[in-house]
Amino acid sequence: MVIFSLDSGKLLNVLQIPMSEVSDQAVEKYIECLAALRVLDISNCLKITSRGIEAIGRRCKSLDQLKRNMPPSLPPQGNNAAPIVVEDEALAIANTMPMLKRLELAYGLFSDLGLDAILTKCPLLRTLDILGSLNVRLDGDIEDRCCALESFREPWEPEYVEYSSSGGDYEYDDDDDADSDD
Repeated sequence: MVIFSLDSGKLLNVLQIPMSEVSDQAVEKYIECLAALRVLDISNCLKITSRGIEAIGRRCKSLDQLKRNMPPSLPPQGNNAAPIVVEDEALAIANTMPMLKRLELAYGLFSDLGLDAILTKCPLLRTLDILGSLNVRLDGDIEDRCCALESFREPWEPEYVEYSSSGGDYEYDDDDDADSDD
């Protein structure tokens, strides 16, 4: 983590500390000095929880961009294993960051409940990335609300279609490939 004087922190607009060891305790201790933040990247900061996010939201009233991308979680193991759903961070964002315009929450553990809260309580939101947030189903009107944003990256990677060479409904001409410059 970059060390700077507390006085200069009061002027700081952008803070990018992805993959740092910053904890909730450090956030709570120093957030008073960072009230002017507009852009914050705390992606992959595994020691920051909903408690730290809530402290950020309460103090950084001008925050309009938050990046909180996380590493992909392991899939549930066993026949009866259910995915882990954690709404706390999404709800902390929704309840304390109404001025957000851009939000990245890739690989979040929240579901439609947390996403609905964000869409409802962050009315200025224009850009949303929830790639890999596999607990999200986009049920009800949530998909329409997400698609109405200027930019929306859905939870699922686009599927790649493999075309069969066994005929089927696809035509394939070997002569076209021979003429190709690729």
